[in-house]
Amino acid sequence: MASVEPILTMDGITKHFPGLVALSRVSLAIWPGEIHALLGQNGAGKSTLMKILSGVYPVEEGTISIYGRAVRFNHPRDALRAGIGTVYQDLSLVPQLSVAANIFLGREAGGTVVIDEKQNNLLAEQLLHQLGIENIPVQMRVSGLPLAHQQLVEIAKVVSYRPRILVLDEPTAALAEEETALLFRLLHGLREQGIAIIFISHRFKEVLQHCDRATVLRNGTLVKTVELQGMTEEALIELTIGTPIEAFFQHVAAAINAETVLEVEALSVGRAVRNASFSLQRGEILGITGLLGAGQNELVRALFGLQREVSGIVRRRDQPVLVSSPRRAIELGIGLLTEHRKREGLILDLDVRANMTLPSLFNFRRAGLFVRNARERRAVKSFIDRMHIKANSPCTKVGTLSGGNQQKVILARWLLRDLDVLIFIAPTQGIDVGAKAEIYQQMRALTHAGKSIIVVSEDLVEVLGVSDRILVMYRGQIVQDVPRSAVSETQLLAAIQGTVAERAAS
Repeated sequence: MASVEPILTMDGITKHFPGLVALSRVSLAIWPGEIHALLGQNGAGKSTLMKILSGVYPVEEGTISIYGRAVRFNHPRDALRAGIGTVYQDLSLVPQLSVAANIFLGREAGGTVVIDEKQNNLLAEQLLHQLGIENIPVQMRVSGLPLAHQQLVEIAKVVSYRPRILVLDEPTAALAEEETALLFRLLHGLREQGIAIIFISHRFKEVLQHCDRATVLRNGTLVKTVELQGMTEEALIELTIGTPIEAFFQHVAAAINAETVLEVEALSVGRAVRNASFSLQRGEILGITGLLGAGQNELVRALFGLQREVSGIVRRRDQPVLVSSPRRAIELGIGLLTEHRKREGLILDLDVRANMTLPSLFNFRRAGLFVRNARERRAVKSFIDRMHIKANSPCTKVGTLSGGNQQKVILARWLLRDLDVLIFIAPTQGIDVGAKAEIYQQMRALTHAGKSIIVVSEDLVEVLGVSDRILVMYRGQIVQDVPRSAVSETQLLAAIQGTVAERAAS
């Protein structure tokens, strides 16, 4: 940040959508060699501002300048040519193509008639090596890579354009600890080259550790731009949500009774899970955690009928059951809030009402025929109000909602269906702190109403904050089953690293 002038200024940016002011006179300045955090709750305007910078949306009011020279982008390629590279949450890779082909798609070595794949692979290997990414084969199809590695390929693809300004939207959401550390090494290296980085994240610890300054948006307006040195996480949260936050989780022990609503015995899922056994009580929040790839996701997805090669016994209310499909799981009273809400949880082109009532259509039939009726409208409206879903109307397309509001729509769907076992995978991934608090409050209210919840998360603070009991998985096995009151964050961190498993083996 030794430069005398910013590399980027956005001054008085305003954007309207039908019935909504998305941005109102927002200004931002970024210096070369700066990692600048862009913070705010879902719906605050962060993505809209960056889409204007990236040429997805035209400038409605205000100006964009690079080194003091006004620019105007009519298309994302215009922004890319101006040196602005953007990595979105929704990856733009082609799954059927190789890593190298994805990185240089449209810019292949050898020209457009005959592609020199050998040279393409060599250039891709050199690029990944320069970025410190050593364990991704460039000839492998992207579809065969784990999501974390796909994210790194997407970043490498954008960096290959040699941007002067790099925008990253929630880049660590899908990354495990090792990949996250690699990403920040990469970003610090780019910063040393004078590249300006705009870093959108809800993970305040990462922001405080790696970013220089932060700009906070709230309800489409600029709150403040602050230096991060010396700032606490609590102060940053309060600045973001606009109200003091005394206790984020407010953990209150659930009124757990002796009734077992779900029991799993010696469950195995392919090579991902081996001989997992546990039970779930009525009114309990059971947390399951582990490093990325430890098997926790596959374990609970098997309980919703989404996995193949499943063996073992599942009991509902002491009766053995076969969970062969999601339909069967729903019949058994089990609902899943997937970590892939846009791909698996929602039909983005349908409205809030259709997404919410889809599993409960039989409740709104007349004479055997389904019709849109007043009873359905009242039910949807009551859940929109109860869940504080921010939508203009029940007819709003669910794809236009923020991540937190989309998550609430899925939760409302299962509550409308009156399921009594709810499974949350990464329930607050990509969700702002305000929406997180609301989700946690809803969870606790559900358990007090007699529902039982399984929460799968790699966020140890989250697991400790919401759970009554915690299972730790390591390399496909449950290695620890402890009450929340009997474990600390330090102990939990040691357990997910395999310390408990190694002690048991020795």
